[in-house]
Amino acid sequence: MLKETNPPTIMIVDDDPDSIRLLELALRPLGYQIDKAYNAAQALEILTQSSPDLILLDVLLPDAHGFELCKIIKGKLGQEFLPIIMVTALSSRGDKIQGLQAGADDFISKPIDIPELVAKINALLRTKILHRRLQQSYEKLKKLEETKELLVRMIIHDLKNPLTALVGSLELLALKTKGTFPPDVPFSPQNALRITERILRLIQNLLDITKMEEGKIQLHYSQIDIAELFKEVTDMFKAEATQKGALIQHEIEGEIPPFKADRDLLLRVLENLVSNALKNLPDRGEKEGTITLKATLDTGKKDVVVMVIDNGYGIPKSYLSKIFDKFAQIEIKKKQGKFHTGLGLPFCKLAIEAHGGRIWVESKSGKGSTFSFTLPLNVRIKPV
Repeated sequence: MLKETNPPTIMIVDDDPDSIRLLELALRPLGYQIDKAYNAAQALEILTQSSPDLILLDVLLPDAHGFELCKIIKGKLGQEFLPIIMVTALSSRGDKIQGLQAGADDFISKPIDIPELVAKINALLRTKILHRRLQQSYEKLKKLEETKELLVRMIIHDLKNPLTALVGSLELLALKTKGTFPPDVPFSPQNALRITERILRLIQNLLDITKMEEGKIQLHYSQIDIAELFKEVTDMFKAEATQKGALIQHEIEGEIPPFKADRDLLLRVLENLVSNALKNLPDRGEKEGTITLKATLDTGKKDVVVMVIDNGYGIPKSYLSKIFDKFAQIEIKKKQGKFHTGLGLPFCKLAIEAHGGRIWVESKSGKGSTFSFTLPLNVRIKPV
């Protein structure tokens, strides 16, 4: 039997002094401490002053039914586990169901078989000890997780300020050296600026994921021209696509009216999806990689459907269900390499769902992937 430092305390609740005396004589020699209550009111009073490890509760009490008292005790405990054995002369299936519904953990019938009772007590006390240890482990893990989250936020905030300053300096340098370096030169200020901006976006993703998970992010709606947004994204990644020997393009199917969304979040969703598509494209010389940003209306013309389509290595079917999980790691059939989704795709999922849309992926290994998401055309903006 699992042991704790203090001997277990059993509270016996019964209006018959002789029954309590018999149980006390049987249990004390086994090392149990005994609390005694002769009615429901007395039992509740004892529970306000001490915490027994187990309760033997008679079903028939002068001031309350045992089932009702059991329900009251269980309701007051919250997460704490206090086993209750109902002592009853009732044996019908309905009575036992009623007792279980009230929260009873076991039953023993009168006249009481002491060896059977001791076996039930020991089994429930073992369960209580394990429950307590599990709860303590959970609390420790929860505290460690909270400490880790706090530390990560502090580090992210500390990183954001110097990176923002670095972006400003690189913007100035890129402006002054415009035209000096070819677009595919990796050490140009323009490329350094692009890489630094990407790091800054990753940091912002982490901050925003935390806010969205806590329901604290506030969307800033503005009028969206999807063609204009597509052009901005394709221009942003044109140099990187050129370096990889890939083509990045966009197309609009039919007429899509302007709609309201948070432009900054939507832009970053597209940036993340295009960035992931670029990682998944074949290397220069294998075959020409293509990325297409496409927008259309759904059949009911209530949602805009946006797609980011690539002809890359694709994603194995077994990974599609967890592609939007935090820090998911996906194996690609390219030299047994791995594609880390990091925080980009979880951010996309939370950002699109915050708009009232949904996001999903379709993919075939060796054929490419299509990431799609919807955005409602008509948004009811809640007043702040």
